[in-house]
Amino acid sequence: MVFTVFSAFGRQQSGCFLFNNFFDKETIMSMRKQTLLAAVLCGIFGVAVADSGQNDGMGGTSNRQAVQTNKSDRLPFGDGQAGLSFNAGNGFSTTINLEKGPVQHIRAKYNDRNQTPIPINGTDPYANVDGTRNPHYLTLRDVAPVIGWFYNPKLGQVWYENRHNNTEVYSVRQMAEPAIPAAPKFGGLVIAKVPGMNGSDGNVFFGEWAPRKGNPPQNSTDLNMADGKRTVWYVGDNPTRNMPKLVNAKYNVLGVNKHTPGRNDFYTGTLTANYGTGSGSLTGSISRPGDSVNFAGTNIRSNGTFDNGKANEHITGRFYGSGAEALAGIVDRAGVDKDIAFGGRKQ
Repeated sequence: MVFTVFSAFGRQQSGCFLFNNFFDKETIMSMRKQTLLAAVLCGIFGVAVADSGQNDGMGGTSNRQAVQTNKSDRLPFGDGQAGLSFNAGNGFSTTINLEKGPVQHIRAKYNDRNQTPIPINGTDPYANVDGTRNPHYLTLRDVAPVIGWFYNPKLGQVWYENRHNNTEVYSVRQMAEPAIPAAPKFGGLVIAKVPGMNGSDGNVFFGEWAPRKGNPPQNSTDLNMADGKRTVWYVGDNPTRNMPKLVNAKYNVLGVNKHTPGRNDFYTGTLTANYGTGSGSLTGSISRPGDSVNFAGTNIRSNGTFDNGKANEHITGRFYGSGAEALAGIVDRAGVDKDIAFGGRKQ
């Protein structure tokens, strides 16, 4: 970090000389590490870019000013697949490949010696467990191995769960706060993955995001989902473009709302789709103790999307796969704390 300034006497002086005289060595090292971290993360995860809009009908969000769905950019994890970009106030980051980025990195943190990921809820999809036990962290070395040998801060605390109908749920709590404003802000992020979707049908994800909570502790399950910028979202690789005929097609669905890692606080239910001759319907409900959402009146369109047209409990989403093998969407309610993201696969 070398820059040139003019002193009060009109002579040029090295910025490093002034920098070293204003701060002690410990402060300088801390600032250099922050700058290094920010620079590395900008290179790995992308820098702020202009609002590019939501791409090609791949998904949707409840707040496009905070989270957008799109095809992933080339850096850092590969392009052309389902991704998200975030805006915590400094502009949107590049679009992150969800499968090859956070999903694969978190799974790797929970692998056993046989490279099989072990969820924190064990073999019981409905178990409630303490998410602070045996904490796992994503570090700089995980995403930048060479630099991580010299400086390896914790980027975030992460969790892996396997829930209703084998739905994998990945959670991230951002810890590091790089000094450069353009560095990405993952905040609190929950990624649920629709089971059984891969190959030509691609992956389907849904979940929620909130900005990073200030001064985060070393070990906590608080993802800051009480924040007013909380956003629910869904995105998939292969949106259904032309709806096939469906007769009582049933989908096992899981819903996410203000998830606490380790807690079985999900919505579950079965939705039934019928479609033919240019129109159709999606019926059924999802629920958890104390609350439920009824999908009655939700219309399916020929382009694979669905919408109930309501103002107070607005359901929107779409199908994925050439045969509408999966669906995902959001429920936009009065108050961001009540919004739900949901998804599921056809039985």
